[in-house]
Amino acid sequence: KLSYEAKLANERFPITLYVDESCKEHCATARQWLQKRKAPFSEKLLKTAEDGDAFKQLSGKKEIFLPSVTVGRKFIEGFEPGAWGTALDTAGYPK
Repeated sequence: KLSYEAKLANERFPITLYVDESCKEHCATARQWLQKRKAPFSEKLLKTAEDGDAFKQLSGKKEIFLPSVTVGRKFIEGFEPGAWGTALDTAGYPK
């Protein structure tokens, strides 16, 4: 069950984790980190060329680097716990 703070943050700044089939260990680590933080998130599996193109447009990059996350409109490329934690803190997710 989500806390009030987590529900509010999720409404304002939803989290999406971006992964693909080849991203095993790093994506699993990122997923576990979000789960440990008890942050509700959706997961987007990049399967098709269209998924990749949409991701590149979102990220503003020519390459796809996974795992990546969006917290609201903030895009963070790659899993870096400090940057992800700061983004979640700023969005109001409980620690």
